[in-house]
Amino acid sequence: MAIKQGDPVRLTYRYLRVAIVAVVLVLFVSLTMQIIADHGRLGSGEEWWHASISAYFYSPVQSIFVGSLVGIGTCLIAIKGRRGAEEVLLNFAGMFAFVVALVPTPLDAAMCTEQPYCLDVPERVGNNVGTLLLVGGLVMVLSTWPRRRDLAGREGSDLWLTWLTWAATGLWLLVWPASFLTVAHYAAAVLLFACLVGVAWINGSDRAVTAQSFEKLRGMSAAAYRRWYRWIAVAMATVLVVGLGTMVLLDRFFPELFPQTLFVVETLMMLIFVLFWVLQTIEFWEIGLPAGARVLDRRLPGDTPL
Repeated sequence: MAIKQGDPVRLTYRYLRVAIVAVVLVLFVSLTMQIIADHGRLGSGEEWWHASISAYFYSPVQSIFVGSLVGIGTCLIAIKGRRGAEEVLLNFAGMFAFVVALVPTPLDAAMCTEQPYCLDVPERVGNNVGTLLLVGGLVMVLSTWPRRRDLAGREGSDLWLTWLTWAATGLWLLVWPASFLTVAHYAAAVLLFACLVGVAWINGSDRAVTAQSFEKLRGMSAAAYRRWYRWIAVAMATVLVVGLGTMVLLDRFFPELFPQTLFVVETLMMLIFVLFWVLQTIEFWEIGLPAGARVLDRRLPGDTPL
């Protein structure tokens, strides 16, 4: 079914979904170009492949790395998921992506010699994360006000959780800035991937994917999509747990064996996530949103569901 000129909402939704895949592709192309350049430039025995994708913050990839994660975070927050857990997980995944982008992985100062990308990291983190918290607080006030009555009941649990996370992040940055610089990047990255595992699992468990009988799925059947999403969630969780466990063991007992373990884990997680996102985009290409994300729309007279 061709998209109609008078359907800008659905078209915008498609653009947001496709943008995430495009931004991940941009990041991987930039990483590949830098790895090839370093391999050709550095001599034998020198480190031409960084230990993690995040470490490329301290390289010419920096602008693409930060911009990609900020773009992904913005799209994840903007895209509406099913009411409840999926919507909350998408929003938190977007917020964690911002932190991963703006708080670089810790790097020994000795490794920053003559590297302009390493300068003034504490000041930059203070400015960038402080700005994010201030503007984010304003956005949260605007989003909380229409739902202020929900704060007194279970319906407002997501609002309380968001405000507590915001306050805890600000307190951590202000009171323990050294700890924030050392830990925040890794904590946000793990939580980001954990949220994405949860989103994939929810998609694999939801049987009500359409809102009206005449809406059709593209590609596979709803049952086939659910099987794929469950396997993707299991694969992401396995890579995250086994990969991080392997990295810790190697770093502790065999630090020289394969220092790029985290790079491989991050790459696999991102590729599996892209597979999930592409499948979900195909599934909802015509529908726009799963039924669980459109329940409230039915309560608004005169509104047309997406």
